[in-house]
Amino acid sequence: MHKYKTDTYFYYLTNVILIIVISFPIYWTLVSSIKPPNELITSTPTFFPINPTLENYDKIWNLEPTSSRGTVGSAFKNSAVVSIGTVILSAIISTLAAYALTVLRTPFRYFIFLLMIMPILIPGISLLIPTYILIRKLGLMNSYLGLILMHSTGMLTLGIFLMRNAFMSIPKSLREVALLEGSSELRIMFSVMLPLAIPGLLTLMVFALYASWNDFILAFLFINSTDMEMLNIFLMKIALGGSQFDTFWGLLNAGAIISFLPIILFYIFLQQYFVRGVTGSAVKE
Repeated sequence: MHKYKTDTYFYYLTNVILIIVISFPIYWTLVSSIKPPNELITSTPTFFPINPTLENYDKIWNLEPTSSRGTVGSAFKNSAVVSIGTVILSAIISTLAAYALTVLRTPFRYFIFLLMIMPILIPGISLLIPTYILIRKLGLMNSYLGLILMHSTGMLTLGIFLMRNAFMSIPKSLREVALLEGSSELRIMFSVMLPLAIPGLLTLMVFALYASWNDFILAFLFINSTDMEMLNIFLMKIALGGSQFDTFWGLLNAGAIISFLPIILFYIFLQQYFVRGVTGSAVKE
């Protein structure tokens, strides 16, 4: 009994420490974003703003575009378009491929699946040069489609893996009954199999949104127009536009909050499905 209590206390203590370690950077960024300039640069930093203000948010949202930088509104829109496009395309391709490999018993399905997951062994950085050449020859530089295709391709390995596990966890008897009742394969997929694979699908969507929204390298290499500027590139230019002694730190923290707020809200909304999708705890036979 004593050992059980000790283990319980250790478990809760460990979780509290982890929560503090993970949450503190977010808290500090949030607090810094509502501090006035004179509280940001000081020899005695405070954990709470003395005179909280939304001045930094107002400034960054109303920044005028320059020859080397767009606006936060335009950058936010560009990132949203690319991220939503990536989520949709990744979900469609991964679902169809996983269904064909798992449910339809496609010939050589194990070999095909092996080929699909092999790219995970290749360092992504080694593919940048050939990808750059390909995208340039296809005329997809400075375009939403180019980034969406690259992000979606990068998500296929994980997406097919997640959806394959989701479909494999569904009892085969459900599909067999639907076939006996005369349902078409397309109807079975959308009416029977896919609703039960929702946790895996939503988990895939969370990962796709996270990867696309937080991307920096691809947006930096393949976008050189201020009109097509992504949010992370915009924040980088804000960070490089000032020194450690001016008010740009406040703008940068405000921009960071604007940047990761959609990801946090999306994850909180889909948290229960995300956990089920990762653990593969859909319907079991």
